[in-house]
Amino acid sequence: MIYESKVSFTKIVKGNDKVMKEKYMVAEAESFGDAETQTYEFCDGETDLDVIDVKRSKVREIINTRTDENDVIFVADIADTQINEEGEEVELIYKWALFANDFDQAYKRVNEYLKQGYNMQAVCMKKTKFVDVIS
Repeated sequence: MIYESKVSFTKIVKGNDKVMKEKYMVAEAESFGDAETQTYEFCDGETDLDVIDVKRSKVREIINTRTDENDVIFVADIADTQINEEGEEVELIYKWALFANDFDQAYKRVNEYLKQGYNMQAVCMKKTKFVDVIS
């Protein structure tokens, strides 16, 4: 299961202490506690480190890994149309996360991934404030 965690820590910026907050995705955690532990381990070495929030992510899949230092994390809403028991079309929305440099590259990567045989389409894409994926 994928979790989201938020951390708080202190950095020295221009000679002054500044409290920083960052968000992470935890790709493979078995529980909230496991996600918290992985976050502490990943951020080890930061001053006054505190994991201030852990929650289940709405993201169902992370479709790639960072390949470039300029990659940021995007989340795409993927629509899947299915037929329910009454024979009616029902649209289900899934969230996928991915790394890309910009929106155009993110859109291209999602559509390339969908060409693997998925009968779905990307309906929305947003750049996120997540710093990294902990795996």
